[in-house]
Amino acid sequence: MRYLTPICLCLALAACGGDFSNDDLEFQNAIPRREDLMAKVLGQEQAKTRALRVASKVHALRLGRLGEVSGIVGDTSETGRDFNDSVGNMLQAIENIRTQPATSRGPNRRVWGPFPGRNDMKFDTRFVMTREGGRFDYHLQLRDVGEGEGDWWSFLSGQFEATGGVRRGTGGLILDLKRSREEGYLGVDVIDRQEIHYQTQTFPTRVELVWTFADTTRPLPSRYVYREGEGGVAEMTFELAQTDFVLGGLKEDMALTTRWAPDGRGLGAVEILRGDIPGAKYTECWDAQGKVTFISRSWDIFNPTEGVRASCPDLSALDR
Repeated sequence: MRYLTPICLCLALAACGGDFSNDDLEFQNAIPRREDLMAKVLGQEQAKTRALRVASKVHALRLGRLGEVSGIVGDTSETGRDFNDSVGNMLQAIENIRTQPATSRGPNRRVWGPFPGRNDMKFDTRFVMTREGGRFDYHLQLRDVGEGEGDWWSFLSGQFEATGGVRRGTGGLILDLKRSREEGYLGVDVIDRQEIHYQTQTFPTRVELVWTFADTTRPLPSRYVYREGEGGVAEMTFELAQTDFVLGGLKEDMALTTRWAPDGRGLGAVEILRGDIPGAKYTECWDAQGKVTFISRSWDIFNPTEGVRASCPDLSALDR
């Protein structure tokens, strides 16, 4: 979903490079970089698993079997790539700001633009940043070509508070797609709002993606959380709706939390929120090749565990 391509082209054409003062760099460093917010994705063996699952169009989590490739690994790998695509899509509109000096400067304000609409773009564009103490607020704004100062509206808004050094702190971005539809800029009718909230000050770092859908009855995931701890351990949490997780008359809504180590070993925990077995929990661990080494099922009183629990990797760096 490339919402921002027209704006990106406009800002790229306006980019001209130049020298930057230390004060300019403070403003620029308040804008998040992709590498600060991207999720680490499972390794090559797990990527093969994803390719097989996507090709077969399997959208339901499979219960694991000892010695077989974990279905949770494939879902997490796919989700990590989708997560990164969404983060990159939101950031692409403001990345060019780093390559050009501000058009106008004040003690606590920078403005890039306004850049007049070109070709079939019927909107002028500008990027505005303000600073108050250690907090920076910024807005990517549009207006119809030729309109006045009071007609600007914010397509993307963000904020960052520096608390841990260069590019370290807390921040967020909001993409207002509903307002965009109302203004006639983009006709995206599925999503009203897309948000990123992040904390990069201390481990474990945290990045959250949130969507507000125009149609609230659609069974689509609306929230993903990625965390990264010391030593490269990582965690992805999201919900899956209307999934055939176990045999029965109902489909399940469930929360999936996956943790993994840099070598690919990991642990997946599923909690059933609604469906045939609400409240049930399922856990599995896998080795560096993505093969299941341990299984736990809270609902199975006769065979609640299989495999060796000690095979699960130590991921306690994410417990904070």
